[in-house]
Amino acid sequence: MLSFFLVPLQSSTELTETVAVVAAAVFIGAVIWYLGKRLKTRLRTENAEVVRAGLLLMVASVAAVVLVLRWNAAGTALSVVGVLEFGIEAGVRLLLTILQFIAAYTVTRILKRFLLGSGSSKHRVTSDHQRRVGYYVSQVVIYVVAVFGTFSLWGVQLSDLLLGAGVLGIVLGFAAQETLGSILAGFILMLSRPFAIGDWVRIGDHEGFITEITINNVRLRNLDGEHVVLPNEAVNNRTIINRSIEGKLRLRVEVGIDYDVNPDHAEAVALEALTELEEIMSQPAPQVLPVRFDDSAVILELRFWIDKPTPQRKWRATQVVIHNVKAAFRREGIKIPFPQRELMGRKETGGFRVVDDELSGQPEADSHSPTSSTDRSE
Repeated sequence: MLSFFLVPLQSSTELTETVAVVAAAVFIGAVIWYLGKRLKTRLRTENAEVVRAGLLLMVASVAAVVLVLRWNAAGTALSVVGVLEFGIEAGVRLLLTILQFIAAYTVTRILKRFLLGSGSSKHRVTSDHQRRVGYYVSQVVIYVVAVFGTFSLWGVQLSDLLLGAGVLGIVLGFAAQETLGSILAGFILMLSRPFAIGDWVRIGDHEGFITEITINNVRLRNLDGEHVVLPNEAVNNRTIINRSIEGKLRLRVEVGIDYDVNPDHAEAVALEALTELEEIMSQPAPQVLPVRFDDSAVILELRFWIDKPTPQRKWRATQVVIHNVKAAFRREGIKIPFPQRELMGRKETGGFRVVDDELSGQPEADSHSPTSSTDRSE
């Protein structure tokens, strides 16, 4: 194989011209790369990278054409290291290899512009996470195609490479089962789209805001300010509650009323108190419904909605609802009872006597008749 690359050294003038073309192309490429960084300050990053990649591809193509024409005219070779020289055929292969990778880089920049560009993100059907993972997968596929194209260009047997890659894949599969499981779960999450960055979610026992979604794990910041890292495989196997996806959230607050209070009147008073609040939504309208009988009270459930749900808005809405309903019940004389217990004495046990009555000199209650008393439980 080495004899294929070794050719006799020819005239130094032709060699100098070849080196000059390569040096000029490298210099222009470096200038374009530097100007591309400056261009990012005036254009979006994706647009600047596309422009830079296109200019690099153009410079490389022009240099390749000039060199090929020069070699065909003079029959010389490109010297790279001292006495080692590439023949014209090897030089063309080298140029085609460089062009392949520059073209692959250009295509990835264009894909990044269309997939990750922020210009029309609000009108896209796919989420940011889906587009980002799709871009990474496309990038890997494009470069893999470029590598295999290079192997084929240089006459490398692909069958041996594929066999070795298959054996290596089996070994890596056994050695990194959990990592590969999390990566596959990441693709499942990408397709199912249960949440996006910034959503308020509950995943199993963890509740907070999604801060980052990667191909391997999900990061969220809980309500205590702690950052929790969850493997994608664990996320995929747990119940996910997304409180942000609908843009509104219904809350419930229970309140008890005395059995002597008319439930219809208490419902009307509570509903009027809810409609006065700005912290809750008017549509859907709030509701007040009796839900059950408790030991000491009839329980009313106050149902109301908040928009753009966050924990702070939830806590604030619950606070103002409790304060406003309690104040309204007090104005209307609606009692919110304490837990109560009724005590009765049996005739066969002699009943019971109230000690306070004996101490105050009042006549005792009949100890043989059923007696009831109501006290406040501690």
